Amino acid sequence: MRNVIIGTAGHVDHGKTSLIKALTGKDTDRLKEEKKRGITIDLGFTNMPNPKGINIGIIDVPGHERFIRNMLAGIGGIDIVLLVVAADEGVMPQTLEHFEILKMLGIKKGLIAITKVDLVEDEWVEIVEEDIKETVKGTFMENAPMVRVSSHTGYNIEELKNVIYHMLEDVESRRTDPSLLRIPVDRVFIIDGFGTVITGTLMEGSISVGNEVQIYPGDRIAKVRSLQVHGNMVDTAYAGQRTAVNLMNVKKTEIKRGDLLAAKGSLMPTMMLDVKIKMFEDAPRTLVNGMRLHLYCGSAEVLCKAILLDKEKLESGEEGYAQLRLEEQLAVKKDDRFILRFYSPVESIGGGIVLDPNPVKHKRYRQDVIEALSVKETGDDKSVLEQIIKEGNISDIKNIANRLGKTVKEVSSDIEKLVNEERVIKLADDLIVHKDYFDFVKEVVNDILEDYHKKNPISSGIQKGELYNRLADKLRIPDLKISDLLIKLFKDTGLINDKGKVVALSTFKVSYNKEQLELQESLEKRYYDYGYEMAELEEAISDYKDKNLAKQIVEALESEGKLHRISYKYYMHKTHWDRAISQLYDYIKENEKITLAEYRDLLGTSRKYAVMILEYLDEQKITKLVGDSRILL
Repeated sequence: MRNVIIGTAGHVDHGKTSLIKALTGKDTDRLKEEKKRGITIDLGFTNMPNPKGINIGIIDVPGHERFIRNMLAGIGGIDIVLLVVAADEGVMPQTLEHFEILKMLGIKKGLIAITKVDLVEDEWVEIVEEDIKETVKGTFMENAPMVRVSSHTGYNIEELKNVIYHMLEDVESRRTDPSLLRIPVDRVFIIDGFGTVITGTLMEGSISVGNEVQIYPGDRIAKVRSLQVHGNMVDTAYAGQRTAVNLMNVKKTEIKRGDLLAAKGSLMPTMMLDVKIKMFEDAPRTLVNGMRLHLYCGSAEVLCKAILLDKEKLESGEEGYAQLRLEEQLAVKKDDRFILRFYSPVESIGGGIVLDPNPVKHKRYRQDVIEALSVKETGDDKSVLEQIIKEGNISDIKNIANRLGKTVKEVSSDIEKLVNEERVIKLADDLIVHKDYFDFVKEVVNDILEDYHKKNPISSGIQKGELYNRLADKLRIPDLKISDLLIKLFKDTGLINDKGKVVALSTFKVSYNKEQLELQESLEKRYYDYGYEMAELEEAISDYKDKNLAKQIVEALESEGKLHRISYKYYMHKTHWDRAISQLYDYIKENEKITLAEYRDLLGTSRKYAVMILEYLDEQKITKLVGDSRILL
């Protein structure tokens, strides 16, 4: 079943609520004060029965200028706008402000209802129609249907319904993948026996009973107890439906209008937004760099500071790139629309589109930043994706999808195209890196290894742990998994030799001078003579003059496979190590297990060294201690 949301707009007392009642038979004014004063103060909601079998939700917004913030909380998720203009007054200030907001929010379809035609002559209605046409000229509503109606007499109400039904055919379907779930919260209340309930327009995705969802911009996880759409209990609600969600284990005080109900882990709350701002054609204020503003996005309202990135100020009708520095966290997606209002007095001045919901802090007038924002604004999907990957250095595909407001499946095909074009490189199924950054890391690794080889000419390579630490310091790569993946790729591309514990440039070869060769022979013989009764490294090299050189040669002997490292301090000659392992295997194969005492006697050494070898084998998952014996794993 298709789902469509219609939202009203227009000046106060132009008959929006009465028109909805005429169309649906329901009064959307629910507050006592609304009924007493005869004006809509907060959002009202109902559904419109129809012969098309389509779920039509209607949002009634307040028209009074004092309640624009309430209007903004509900108007963002609509498919069709019903612009209401009273025949006895025509286009008024709030008509114009609402219409500027509608244009800025990117709403694509609308129709116009001229109400109260029973109060004026036809000639006057014709003048109002001309005024409306001039107002909407050159906009998405230039060719919108215009219907004269009277909610009081019922004149043309059926005609207006038929126009609405006809428009429903062309409304684009919304995406319903559960991972895209987003419901901006516009009401929160308690139902006795059930607990906390929120309502909102399900902008995209779907939600089902039993789902776990996240309340943004916080990290609170809640479970869906039940769902209602248009007052009917359902198991699943879909994008385009007005939805009531009964949440388990959430207090009313823990969620409020402006919060967002979304799929777990699908958003990254932010304190900054990169945006394109466009000022209203008749904006009452000039936007100056650093100005404090009210930002409205979804049902949320936060204060922010506008840092203009390419201009000093924006006048009426002008546009430019900016970074909005928020005073509290917000959770949004790329391409979300927003409205800006002056701090004080609170007047609507413009709005725009989110280009990057999770940017880094920018300096003004940087050409590379402006060029990147231009790509995010006007580039095709593949170009925008590449730009995001380039900025992320090493990126998780799910995080990229979240940042772009898409599913993993939606971005995967473009990622494959970029891989085939050698613009990006896959480190793993879920990790990608831009080719430019990969080449940069490659240069850094090359420089680190060249420097190491220069300072340690007889070492077969740098310890892998030390290389990872240096990469973390220089490139802020703290994840060992990522370092491992990079090293594997560098090995595959021929840059390095990965020898397990040490890494070296593939072009590097150890070369010894005469003195070093003599020292190498001496140290190898010394370790051979130790047998199983190894000396600590410091003791083994204590009588050599150049102890640093001696340490390097011991490490080189290990990397060449002539010594085996048992611990940080102890090495054993490979001949003895092989014999120790061989004897262990033979004994356990024959006897199924071996005790410490048996192994000590088998090697003909002291308990100290037998313990040292067995504990090392346990660490390497070669043996396992069971009781007072060891078995092979």
